[in-house]
Amino acid sequence: MHILLVEDDAQLGDAIRRALERLAHTITWIRDGNEALDALRDLGADLVLLDLGLPGRDGLDVLTEARRMRVTTPVIVMSARDQLDGRIQVLDAGADDYLIKPFHLDELAARIRSLARRVRGDAVNRLEAGALSLDLGTFEVTWRGEKVDLT
Repeated sequence: MHILLVEDDAQLGDAIRRALERLAHTITWIRDGNEALDALRDLGADLVLLDLGLPGRDGLDVLTEARRMRVTTPVIVMSARDQLDGRIQVLDAGADDYLIKPFHLDELAARIRSLARRVRGDAVNRLEAGALSLDLGTFEVTWRGEKVDLT
């Protein structure tokens, strides 16, 4: 999955980028709200992780403008802003999910899988081909119900 990461905090952005690359995602990392809006319009990412407190242009403004331009890319907002009214405003502006900082990277990965599943129209994190099955959350493979050890 190609993920557009919009986060101005260098330490957090780098940690998220490294964690998601280990999960085989391709990451484009942008640190500015104006650049984020251009990337949303032109990049063709599968998912956006969007911080709200950005230089150049606030993340809520980026989201609102992207939705006005009919950009339908799923967006997970990541923010330390934890007020209920603010979260409702962001979700009503078109965000698909809202994650309050600080968060655990495993939770972020689970929310990405959940949103990707919903976009694909799947109900579970499992790919199956006959007797072969792959759990996309744990990367566990089974053949005819038996776990297969992979290197």
